[in-house]
Amino acid sequence: MQHDRFGGPEVLKEVEVPDPVAGRGETLVEVEAAGVNFGDLKEIAGELTAGPYAMKGPLPHIPGMEVAGRTSDGRRVVGYLRQGGYATKAVLAERDLALLPQEVSAGQALALLVQGLTAWHLLRSVARVRPGESVVVH
Repeated sequence: MQHDRFGGPEVLKEVEVPDPVAGRGETLVEVEAAGVNFGDLKEIAGELTAGPYAMKGPLPHIPGMEVAGRTSDGRRVVGYLRQGGYATKAVLAERDLALLPQEVSAGQALALLVQGLTAWHLLRSVARVRPGESVVVH
């Protein structure tokens, strides 16, 4: 999925592009599932021009910052990338990949990656929740 202008979901178009090529320290992943996150939506809308979620590179652009899938050697992985996750194949840095056990679904893994780590960070670093305290999640 790619967009060549900013807006809502209607700007995303299915297109054919050459497969990305992994470089040194990178791995090509055949994408089983991609996360759809707040940062992706704001990026597609053109509302992020600075900060960690800001779009990298010019339009047209393939968004998507997290994927689950398989490597060419058969490893089942989940990982984070800056862009390009809304595709059938994506290149990720080896350091940004984690092995995905068979009993964990792609959707479960993606729920833990960006959103799960964000929640953990907010609970530990911002709210500073301590053992014995309770948190309401709605």
